[in-house]
Amino acid sequence: MRFKFLKLFLALLLLPALAFTMTPKEEDAILRDFLWNEFTALPKEKRPSIGVTLSAGGVRGFSHVGSMEVIKESGLPIDYMSGTSMGCIIGSLFASGVSINRLWELAYNPDFTYLSKDISLVGALRFLLSSRLLSSEKFQEFITREVGGVYFEDLAIPMACVAADIKTGEKVVFDSGPVALGVRASMNLPGIFAPVEYRQRFLVDGGVVDYMPVDLVREMGADWVLAVFALPDYSGTVPTTILGYVVRTSDLRGAYLTESSEKSANFLIGSRVGDIDFINAKETARAAEIGAQTAYKQLGRMKEDLLLFSVNYVIK
Repeated sequence: MRFKFLKLFLALLLLPALAFTMTPKEEDAILRDFLWNEFTALPKEKRPSIGVTLSAGGVRGFSHVGSMEVIKESGLPIDYMSGTSMGCIIGSLFASGVSINRLWELAYNPDFTYLSKDISLVGALRFLLSSRLLSSEKFQEFITREVGGVYFEDLAIPMACVAADIKTGEKVVFDSGPVALGVRASMNLPGIFAPVEYRQRFLVDGGVVDYMPVDLVREMGADWVLAVFALPDYSGTVPTTILGYVVRTSDLRGAYLTESSEKSANFLIGSRVGDIDFINAKETARAAEIGAQTAYKQLGRMKEDLLLFSVNYVIK
């Protein structure tokens, strides 16, 4: 520990010598980066546990891809993750070890036909001419191809997803069992996809009950929580289609639910992607790029917040 104090003393000693060529902000950045390196080098048992939660958001949720790339490159140790809907998809892929490059591939080359076997011309006509909802079983198969038949218990980073029981209105947490099933249930948009039947429950998109599950990642054991939020647009034009109304209802509900979640998180990275259509596949790459830009701009403040929270762990 004396060595750590010596390094800190030397860093502080050097700052006045550099003051003639550096601004106060640059001096602060040097000290912050020094302390950040010290923090990230601490073993898990000697620092606060860190949780990351990813919000729902449809196509806007692809902003999480860019944000998670910046977060990963920062060296932030992640002990727990939670997510809803698109946040569950990106979070589960990340927690299972899928590379950032692969996540960017999905953002740049979206193929929504993997959501359902009914997403085709024939399937769309069948949907319009009947009362039958679409099946999301094909999406479960897609996730299985991406991560294998892994269970939540086997993930490299402990991860939990939120779904909703459409019969009871209860929040259903997936933190065990097949990852692909939990992800499918969490993104199962009501009114579009048929409920997923599992253990006598009928499951739909978790955004109905918990748009950004901050409390869940705290319950998993996180002391400090970073919330990554794809900001919705619930004040724009009036929807003109059935799907548009379903999405707007989800946005309104999400805005209401995230008010308390934002307050209970330690730090929030909120990407302004509200102008992106909820289901516009052409906008996935732009959402991811906005997420990266937003996270990069807020990275310094995030580090400072966590370091202040962790001061008794970093220097003691």
